Amino acid sequence: PRQELRTQDGQRAYVYTSRFVYDESADTLTNTASGEIYTDGGEGAFVTPDGAEVMPGWRVNVGLENFVRAVTEESIRGPLLYVTAWTFGFAFLSVATTFVMGLFLAVVFNDARMKSRKYYRLVMILPYAFPGFLSALVWAGMMNQEFGFINNVLFGGASIPWLSDPWLAKLSILIVNLWLGFPYMFLVCTGALQSIPEELTEAAQMDGARPFQAFRQIKFPLLLVSIAPLLISSFAFNFNNFNLVYMLTGGGPRDIEAGINVGSTDILISMVYKVAFVGSQSDYGLASAFSILIFFIVGTISVIAFRRTRALEELN
Repeated sequence: PRQELRTQDGQRAYVYTSRFVYDESADTLTNTASGEIYTDGGEGAFVTPDGAEVMPGWRVNVGLENFVRAVTEESIRGPLLYVTAWTFGFAFLSVATTFVMGLFLAVVFNDARMKSRKYYRLVMILPYAFPGFLSALVWAGMMNQEFGFINNVLFGGASIPWLSDPWLAKLSILIVNLWLGFPYMFLVCTGALQSIPEELTEAAQMDGARPFQAFRQIKFPLLLVSIAPLLISSFAFNFNNFNLVYMLTGGGPRDIEAGINVGSTDILISMVYKVAFVGSQSDYGLASAFSILIFFIVGTISVIAFRRTRALEELN
């Protein structure tokens, strides 16, 4: 075989031996050591009959092939639709639950009759002060089926599979995300409520409106005008909330029937990560196609939502 002397620093030289011989007429590579013959596999690399590749390969134009695979192959299309539906449900429920809880606490602690409000408010924002991925790891430990604090202390030694049952794992993610997300909604709702003049509520009550009616018909619409863009951004954040899913459940429990590496609690972004980087069959092209789909989904939702927000502002 052909040999060459090469140097990288000008002081030492090494003998480089060509391991492969190219046959131009047959368009094949032959391994001079083992005698294996590699042929063009049609996907940018020379391969043997048993699937071994010579890397690096070369670029091949695949066009829309990965998008076609995503919608035509049942083993990919089924998990993709399921994960997309769960991603929408997860993002919507996360925003709804955190907003409702944050608004409720903001209304309660905005009442001037409550004493020591500033101390209560400080306690309420503590979950927001800790890094989200650390909180998810702590919750994962507390939800451990065998040794977790929740099962052993709160449920008297029960063996509840919080993170291994598909539906309980979904519930666990929503609970932990509520813990992590309500302080943010509490802060923004508190600021929005304090910016609304109290004279409006007092005038409504003087006209005979009850406190709840005054809040629902006056304060709440004004509140939505200021925080609607934040709700939209929160939806987009939770739509791609990779840290929580990865640190708490890792996307599991695994769906063994799916043609791609996906689990019951995977959202689109965690599924993309698994397809691209986890396991021995990394598929960067398919993961890139999924990423483009995520971009169009989030972009479309944001455009529609911001238009509705503009209409709400004009109405008020």
